[in-house]
Amino acid sequence: MERKECFGQIQEVVQKDGLTLTQTRLECRDCLEFRDCMRYAKQRKEREELRKQKLIAQIIDLSEPVSNEIGTCLLEFLNRLYSSDLGTVLFNNLILFWEVPRDRWTSTLTFPIAPSTFSLLQGREAEGEESSGQSTNDPGGLPQEGSHVHVVLIQRSFPGNRKANLGLIADEVARTFSSDDAAAQQVLRSLPDPEIRIFTKMDIDQRINWLTKKWGFQDEIDAMKKELAALGIKERD
Repeated sequence: MERKECFGQIQEVVQKDGLTLTQTRLECRDCLEFRDCMRYAKQRKEREELRKQKLIAQIIDLSEPVSNEIGTCLLEFLNRLYSSDLGTVLFNNLILFWEVPRDRWTSTLTFPIAPSTFSLLQGREAEGEESSGQSTNDPGGLPQEGSHVHVVLIQRSFPGNRKANLGLIADEVARTFSSDDAAAQQVLRSLPDPEIRIFTKMDIDQRINWLTKKWGFQDEIDAMKKELAALGIKERD
């Protein structure tokens, strides 16, 4: 049976007050496929959630947080990040975190890897992925040019300040996706046309601010900046 182009586009959105809102279109009111469409959308969301949790578990397993505090922050950061706007862009990247306590700025190393290697790191069989016919824009798919491993070196932290540590991590990940050309291109492919024009006109600092807000970490960024101001540090060197 041939489905309508909009089939499966119904979304369930969890609001800030905890209530779940089902987003539909005006034409859904008289659609004979409404029940099937809603069921399909729910099943797809469940599959994406399972994939997200598996990927988060793999990132934590492959990362090297030294302290329980940073480990806890990483888990919260990843859960919130992958559930946020633009979170799906990160499915085609593997972000790992190494805690290397030093009085230096956190930094990131980026390595290109082949799709087959990416699949092995994620515990997937590349052959099965290729036969599934997933597109580049599918959160489970791989970009044609391959993928990247981004290793975030956490060299500075703020003991006892969860928000500031989350802000530090969010700032570095956003910096990577703002300054690395391949990562920035993946962000662009996930944006609607109006936001593509906005993103391409921004400089790196503007992109970082825009991404952290889009991901929902503005309060955490403010907490980080407050800590830095208390240390007499105004900006990254």
